[in-house]
Amino acid sequence: MEPCEDPNDPGNDPKYHTGKKCVEPGCNHPAGTAWSPYWCQKHNAERLNGIGASFEGMLAKFKKV
Repeated sequence: MEPCEDPNDPGNDPKYHTGKKCVEPGCNHPAGTAWSPYWCQKHNAERLNGIGASFEGMLAKFKKV
């Protein structure tokens, strides 16, 4: 499990909450983690995992060249 996926990780501490709601449509959870002030913990983990998967896909393409 990555730190962003663990609700108990210090990077997901409520001290990072901005007082705003998550920017994900329909989500009313508090925004703010050590990784971003805009998403709640769950949606930020999904976002970071998607970014990581994109980078892995790009690296795989470069390795074929």
